[in-house]
Amino acid sequence: MKVDLASAFEEQRKLKEEMKKEEERMEQEFKKRMMDKFQEDERLEQMNAQKRRMKELEYKREIERLWQEKLVIYRVQREEEIQEKARVEEELRTKAEIVKMEKERLLREHSDLLEKYFPKAAAIEKTKTATQSHFAA
Repeated sequence: MKVDLASAFEEQRKLKEEMKKEEERMEQEFKKRMMDKFQEDERLEQMNAQKRRMKELEYKREIERLWQEKLVIYRVQREEEIQEKARVEEELRTKAEIVKMEKERLLREHSDLLEKYFPKAAAIEKTKTATQSHFAA
C-alpha cells in the first residue's frame, strides 16, 4: 500500500508537472501569437498611416489644382468685365461727342431763328464762338 501511495503520489507529481509544462507551453504559444498579431497590427497601422498621409497629400494637390483653375477663371472673367466696362465707356464717350457735335450743328444751322430768344450777352458770346470756329476752320 505504501508503494501504491508512493507510486500514485509520484504519478500525481508527474501529471502536475506535465500539466504545468503544458500550461507554460500554451502560455508561451499564446504570448507569441499575440505578439505576432500586435506586430502585424502595428505594421498594418503604419501602412494605413502612410496611405492616409498619401491620400492627404493627394487631396491637398487636388485642392490646389482646383483653386488654380478657379483663379484662372476668375481672372479671365475679371479681365472680360474690365474690357466690357472700357468698351461701354468708349461707346458713351462717342455718343456724347456725336450728340455734342449734332447740337452744335443744329445751333449753327438755326442760329438766325434762335437769335431773338437769346439774351444780348449770349449773342455776343455766340459771335465770339462763331468767329473763333470760323478762323479755326
